[in-house]
Amino acid sequence: MIRREFLKMGIAGAGTLALRPMDFAFGAPGADPHFFFMIVLNGAADSSYMFDSRPLSMTKAGKIQNYWSKPNEEPSVWQGANGQSCLASSLIKPLAPYKNKFSVINGVFMTPTFDGHLQNMNFLFSGGPFGGESFIPHLNLAETGATPDSLDGLNVGGAIEASLNNHSSVVPLNPESVSFFSAKLKKTKPPAGGTELMDFIRGRIGALSVGSGRFSRGAALMSSGINDAPGLHEQLTRLKDPKTVLALVTDCFRNGIARSAVFTLPEAFDVHAADAAKGQPELFKSAITQIAEIFKGLNDTPFNATKSMLDVTTVMVATEMGRSLRVNGLPIDETGTNHNQYCNSFLLGGKGIRGGLVVGASDMADEKAVVSKVHTALDPIGEKLLGRPFDFASMSVRPDLPETFKIQDYLTVGSVVNTLYASFNVPASRLRTLGRELPVAPVLRGLLA
Repeated sequence: MIRREFLKMGIAGAGTLALRPMDFAFGAPGADPHFFFMIVLNGAADSSYMFDSRPLSMTKAGKIQNYWSKPNEEPSVWQGANGQSCLASSLIKPLAPYKNKFSVINGVFMTPTFDGHLQNMNFLFSGGPFGGESFIPHLNLAETGATPDSLDGLNVGGAIEASLNNHSSVVPLNPESVSFFSAKLKKTKPPAGGTELMDFIRGRIGALSVGSGRFSRGAALMSSGINDAPGLHEQLTRLKDPKTVLALVTDCFRNGIARSAVFTLPEAFDVHAADAAKGQPELFKSAITQIAEIFKGLNDTPFNATKSMLDVTTVMVATEMGRSLRVNGLPIDETGTNHNQYCNSFLLGGKGIRGGLVVGASDMADEKAVVSKVHTALDPIGEKLLGRPFDFASMSVRPDLPETFKIQDYLTVGSVVNTLYASFNVPASRLRTLGRELPVAPVLRGLLA
């Protein structure tokens, strides 16, 4: 099977339903439903192959590798409705029909310090290099309008390489398993009390759960799971034999089983070696095709008589960090790339987000560009792009070249997540800060619909 048929044919990788550590309940979405679909490009995808490209003159000058373009094929201008623009490779054409459904966010700092995959994936999900609480369960807090104690989300792709302490309770789930379980559960009764066996099991687990130790807490979780199993059984019987990721996610959203979903694409974008880097066009063609199919599927799938699934779903496309321009010391046509935590790109669209905008930018727009002293200090060998200083009040890139680094001057992943929080009405106490003893990362107000 070729990868671009991935969504059409279903997936083979196991997924998970991320549950809250304690009780959960089930119910239909409220009057103003709001879901979240996150698409992860694993391995640090190079933004120059999507919405942060560079002119061919920069490659000819030996500054940036470029394996996506044909001879003399320049990137095109992706014009935002807010008057700002970026350069885009021709690989993004499948996304063009949905231009007004999402906005591009470029020049995002992940961290000024760490450049490992795990550390930056932790920054993406938890806001810290060593992990912690994922932002996804925060979208499911009671204050956001979610059904109390409902499932936090679906993980319908590969495993997320992050250290998250609020995704510890999971059950396997993928389209194939759901099709099997749904059919089987319709023919069986949910586990309940009243039988000698179930009463014995409940009694023994209840006895073991008395106390405050770790074993007792584990037994209490088992007891909670048994009590909630009938509700989960009922919900799963309502699913309509989903055969693809999109069908599984939308069906679970509509049936109130989960409010969020994470789909990690199968492509691996960690391309240090030249041979791997040369394969990027095919990697991005496959990934972008799948992203476009998700936008199309959500846009074409009705949630109810008046709204599509995209009308009620916020979509984020993310990777843990960007990549360097090249590997120094190698010919520009025989080089791979390294990690770049100073510059990343996101797509954000759907419910609660203004579409069609271009926000932020990276420096070194061409081979003649002058970089700041901050750039020289952070990247002395000139291998990486940096996000440009950003004016949060006007939602525009600043023209100055700072001499000293202050994270407050830049667009960070904290602002991207806080903007997502704002769209879900997550309590202000959850907002990410820019660092220890630093203020909250500014919400990108101009992105909110």
